[in-house]
Amino acid sequence: MLKRNNLWALLGATAMVTVMAQPASAQSIDELKEQLAALAKRIEELEAKQAATEKAVAEKTSDKSDVKRPRISKEEPAFALATDDGLFEMNVRGRVFADAAWVSDGDNTYDLKATELRSARIGVEGKAWKDIKYVIEVDFAGEEVTLADALFDYKTSMGTWRFGYFKPTLSLEEITSARNITFTERSGFTDAFSFGRNVGIGYINGGDNWTLNLGAFRGNASDDLEDEGYTFAGRATYGQEFEGGKWILGASARYRDGGDASFRYRQRAHSHIADRFVDTGTITNRDMTYVVEGGLQYGAFHVTSEYSELHAKDAAADGGNAKLWGGFIEAGWFITGEEKTLKLDKAVWDRPKVNNPVHKGGMGAWQVAARFDRLDMTGDGIYGGEQDTWLVGVNWYLNRHARVMANYSHMTFDKAFNVAANGPDGENDADALTLRFQVDW
Repeated sequence: MLKRNNLWALLGATAMVTVMAQPASAQSIDELKEQLAALAKRIEELEAKQAATEKAVAEKTSDKSDVKRPRISKEEPAFALATDDGLFEMNVRGRVFADAAWVSDGDNTYDLKATELRSARIGVEGKAWKDIKYVIEVDFAGEEVTLADALFDYKTSMGTWRFGYFKPTLSLEEITSARNITFTERSGFTDAFSFGRNVGIGYINGGDNWTLNLGAFRGNASDDLEDEGYTFAGRATYGQEFEGGKWILGASARYRDGGDASFRYRQRAHSHIADRFVDTGTITNRDMTYVVEGGLQYGAFHVTSEYSELHAKDAAADGGNAKLWGGFIEAGWFITGEEKTLKLDKAVWDRPKVNNPVHKGGMGAWQVAARFDRLDMTGDGIYGGEQDTWLVGVNWYLNRHARVMANYSHMTFDKAFNVAANGPDGENDADALTLRFQVDW
């Protein structure tokens, strides 16, 4: 392709040849002007053609650079695909929790020594057309495939709308991922009161230090009832950052109508492998639940606490509502100086940043923690039982995405007449040791 300098050199050479080849006359000068004009026009045509060709090549190169390409984040271990324009992204995610537990009771009716693949999830998350984010994840633990999350978020200027199968937003303890909770299991009331996933629609809004979540749901992914009932839930939080730490307060509520389904409330000893020692039996198909929560992180220390009440409609002996309640207080400390990350804009506890990970020759992060947990499902003619749990734990983070957990708990049970293992007096106690080996990406 001719360049501009070459074209002008050709023009000059042509003009010189023309002048030398013809005698000086008015006619020859006019002809020379015509030839110069024609040559200049030709140069403009060639330049325009060259510019068009360069533009086409640039557009073709740009298209090639926008195709999906693999990448690996420096901070996260997950494999990802993305486009240069930022419109599309897909990240592989997953987790593996392997547990071992030893549980025995004071009445010598139960002696467990067992292992369990507590969770084995694989899934993808990402975004499509920038404003739409999605997550789908399945769990292969227990030799069967179950759906964990299947949702997509649509972001607008007024907040984010969520659709699919996900958790109603209740409780800091429940909304924090199992990858980042302090102990191997959450507080007793979160499982006893069935803070699980449902199919529905949610609204999410917030800022740097506050959140608002609302949701409406109907049934879960495996229901085959003619009337699945409905659930309404909401949560609001507010917090602040100060020198050396953060604090957060929040409250949430849920109303459920089970439709053709009825509700029972029960809980295991502190291990998912263990049996249940408190159980109300089926008592209602409608309930109302309230939760208040708080958390504080100051340097390597953290403390968090929650209280929850559930009112089982028309379940009391006199035909009124029966009140069940639960709560906990927890404290933890990183011996190695890390921090338990509190994300105010998401209202969750997140993974710590490990200062000296094992793969870089360090000792990892070491955390010690303790908790008192109480679940009371007695009163108003209901004898589901009282469960008190004293719990201590040690966590060893090899890096941000792998840890080993050890929990020891002592539990006492009272007025739990619906569980045969407790005997006719409804009393018992149990001790549990749980180990977990965890990796996630």
